[in-house]
Amino acid sequence: MMMSRNLAFSNAVGRFGLGCGAIDLSAVDDPRGYVRAQLDMPLTVPEAKLMSSSDQLQAMMQRRQIARQRREAMADTGSGNAKVKQDGAMAMAPGTEPSMAGGMMEPETAVTQAPTTKNPDELIAWLRLAAATKAPLHERLFLHWSNHFTVGAGKGKSSLTAGSFQREAIRPFILSRFHDMAKAAILHASMLYYLDNASSIGPDSKVGRIKKSGLNENLGREVLELHTLGVDGGYSQADVTALASVLTGWTVDLKPQSETFGEVVFRERQHQPGPKTILGKRYAEAGADEFLAVLTDLARHPSTARYVTRRMARAFVSEKVSDSLQNSLAKVFRDSDGDLKAVTTALIRSDEAWAAAPVKLRPPLEFLAATGRLLGQAPVRPSPKASLLAMGQPFLAAPSPKGWAEEDDAWVTSDGIKSRIDWAQQCATLNADHVDIRKLVDDRIGSYFSDETRRVIRQGESSEQALALLMLSPEFQRR
Repeated sequence: MMMSRNLAFSNAVGRFGLGCGAIDLSAVDDPRGYVRAQLDMPLTVPEAKLMSSSDQLQAMMQRRQIARQRREAMADTGSGNAKVKQDGAMAMAPGTEPSMAGGMMEPETAVTQAPTTKNPDELIAWLRLAAATKAPLHERLFLHWSNHFTVGAGKGKSSLTAGSFQREAIRPFILSRFHDMAKAAILHASMLYYLDNASSIGPDSKVGRIKKSGLNENLGREVLELHTLGVDGGYSQADVTALASVLTGWTVDLKPQSETFGEVVFRERQHQPGPKTILGKRYAEAGADEFLAVLTDLARHPSTARYVTRRMARAFVSEKVSDSLQNSLAKVFRDSDGDLKAVTTALIRSDEAWAAAPVKLRPPLEFLAATGRLLGQAPVRPSPKASLLAMGQPFLAAPSPKGWAEEDDAWVTSDGIKSRIDWAQQCATLNADHVDIRKLVDDRIGSYFSDETRRVIRQGESSEQALALLMLSPEFQRR
């Protein structure tokens, strides 16, 4: 089959972006320049007013307080028409009508409601940003590093703050130093809850001696295995235990009367005292400064440079990326003291990143984002949240601390492909009037597609069918 596809343009908007749309026209003439220019653009944030992590945790505690007051009032009166769930949330009373205020189902009652603790608009806000941004490279980096430092929405208090975690601990640092992002991510409330460090107490600490509480090694293990050194980075179980001890004391203040209510704090009374040895180096007792000293050394460790850049290269290019590219990126990481802008620049300047054909099947979230970029607006119909769930990537709910799979064909499953087809057909039916597909494939950005794909799209019996065919084409599905 004759291929007239512009590979450089395809990689500029696919590998280093979120797909092609009218907004990406400038990438046709100078693909590399289009991507390089984004490195110097200011970082953008979703326009929606979304709650911070501390506000969400404060709201959660307020809801619990209101629920407790209701239980007490009901116990005093022996009556009431509302049932209270064990988690502190109020069930809808009989006879009340649901409201879609704020995008959530809430009961309309005369009783004062506490602020909601979840952000139902988090996904829509990001999809709108992804569809309109002039720096899609930033969003690809945002997705990558959010996966590197994964927190999951399916676990307790972490579910409240998973979205704000990405906005607060990942987005500001995508072109900053790796050390700074790691510090922000590891010591964020969402991570402390997700990997159980908020309740980890040093056995020999003041609190530990009284409560006989145990040490939780989850965060210490994942910091070494997934965040810094990598599973083959040369650490031992003793290093995991020592790092977990270093991390004791880092928790979240949920006391409503406290000045630090809803914020991450270090509590000396919970911290395991004494020196710790990690990777052969002895760290003296230093309270909150202990972890900062250890993290500085971890961020500069050769294994971290190798693991972090290897994972990045495989995520952006292919799982079969060459040793040469991996080694060159690791060297830039070491020489720049973990400057992620320098590492990203090196990746963009690599000939291999531009010569390699797109082979990675887009994850469902990127599929939605690419569709939004094509349409020129976020695909809010059918429901993005329900659609991601159907396609196997529930929003902010990675299956493990390792994050979503990054292998080239990780998303190639029979159920997953069927769900993509179903979604593409539904989306095309609901959104075909937003873009002239036949005109698009015939204009300058049509070079994103092969001759054969353009021929098939033109043969679509309707605009809806043409859009669905485009969305399901090999070029649109892979990056």
